[in-house]
Amino acid sequence: MTTPRLFRHGPGTLFRTASHLPPRQIAYQLRRRLGGPARRPKATSLEGVTGLLARMPAPTPEGEPGPDGVCLLRQPPHDPLRAGWEPPVGLLYLYTLHYHGWLQRLRPAVALATIEHWIANHTEGVGWEPYPTAVRALHWLGWLSGHIDDLDGMTRRRLLASLAGQLRHLERHLEHHLDGNHLWTDLAALAAGALALDGPRAHLLAPAVGRFAAVTSKQLALDGFHRERTPSYHCLLAEQLAGVVALGPERAEPRAAPLLRDNLARMLAVLPAFTHPDGDVALFGDSQRGLVSPAALAARCGSVLSQGTDYNAPASGLFRRAWGPWTLLWNAGGLGMPQQVGHIHGDWLGYELSLGGERVVVDAGVGTYEVGPERTYARSTRAHNTVTVGPGDADQHELWASHRIGGRGELVDLSFGTSELSAGVRGFRSPAVHHRRLSWDGERLRCLDRVVPDHGEPVPATMRVHLPRACELAVDGPRVRVRTPEGRRFAVRGPDDLRWQTSAAPGWTAMASPAPRHCLALPAGPAGLEIVFELEP
Repeated sequence: MTTPRLFRHGPGTLFRTASHLPPRQIAYQLRRRLGGPARRPKATSLEGVTGLLARMPAPTPEGEPGPDGVCLLRQPPHDPLRAGWEPPVGLLYLYTLHYHGWLQRLRPAVALATIEHWIANHTEGVGWEPYPTAVRALHWLGWLSGHIDDLDGMTRRRLLASLAGQLRHLERHLEHHLDGNHLWTDLAALAAGALALDGPRAHLLAPAVGRFAAVTSKQLALDGFHRERTPSYHCLLAEQLAGVVALGPERAEPRAAPLLRDNLARMLAVLPAFTHPDGDVALFGDSQRGLVSPAALAARCGSVLSQGTDYNAPASGLFRRAWGPWTLLWNAGGLGMPQQVGHIHGDWLGYELSLGGERVVVDAGVGTYEVGPERTYARSTRAHNTVTVGPGDADQHELWASHRIGGRGELVDLSFGTSELSAGVRGFRSPAVHHRRLSWDGERLRCLDRVVPDHGEPVPATMRVHLPRACELAVDGPRVRVRTPEGRRFAVRGPDDLRWQTSAAPGWTAMASPAPRHCLALPAGPAGLEIVFELEP
């Protein structure tokens, strides 16, 4: 008998992981493990929904359709109408397939055929799990909002009955065992259904609007950033909230409507804290480029994305500084949602840097959620632009499996001003504290690291800076000269008595999208290690 992955770790790790879960979430976790995923609906359709009361803008498309099928996650094309809805692939791909995120990119007749094929051929299975059900419901509502008037009566009735049945199934299986973005998305789909659908049975979903409003308030930090601290998920969830707001929540829940609108405004206001000059997110945590970008989200919501300015989101540990030609995005760290840390990496005090409109210091990003060396590296502290402290490049947190954290690091001494940012982090069971100060003197961007041991004995520590592989490097003693693909030139200068170690390092811009990097490394200690970024002639 194979031991479940959850129990391949020591009791201490399991205890430290579970100790952050509230009792209600632990109860739902146990129920989920005993009952398994909700893949068998009691009924696949629900009669009594006759039309749409309101229309919702379609979510951002996901997937590229072609003559041989749809391309998802940079994998070869798959045509579910010919090859089925459960190919032998990983769970993330299956989820993405069942999202139906490419419907808007299909000709209406092909999109309709895709929907009807799913209804007829996927009456149970992974596509009925709560999260893909919720995301698919949002994509169906977006597609129906643009095409329902072109459907005949029988087709309209069949599609709406299926959608209502999916939402009813979702309502019975909300993902309280996970909380976080999964529960948010579940309730966003139910709220959208409650506001969009018309008919004698549509009222069954009405309570979801108030519940969704309450969850949005609970999951946002004081500065408006989603408490899972992952820029890509923040943008995705904000788009879902914008879809619900566009449906006019005042009709169903007048008291919840102002809360939903205010929370959306807060989510839009905080976008500059993690946005590069190119309009897309910093790759902190499990973030990806090319999904729901801050620039596209702001435009969708009729908002103006502030660029070229400083921004502080101290409750979430995110800061942006426009220092001369440099744009610094700093992830000071923090645990916004201790019970759901699945998308947090060991990247505290790490940063990304743009020169003009070009990214020149880049984070690891994420290429997979599958357990294995790639996932382990992407989450590790050594993959990020920060300092590893302790033997063997110890991580800041007790990272395990794909999305789990046992013991956690601690953020200390956070301070921020116009020309200086500073904080410290004590890693889990670390023998020292890493202090970092980022500053601007009007000409140069400086990064000062100190690793202060608890008992005076030296502790091994390594500072790393990662640059895109497309940059050309010339190492000249303590100085590394860099030429970017667009021809910009700058140098990274360390102390005169140290020599840079250079190596190749993996990285990703999105799932299954490798973006190799250069890794520059220097030893750090209690006396302090300062590196300087400066323009080259």
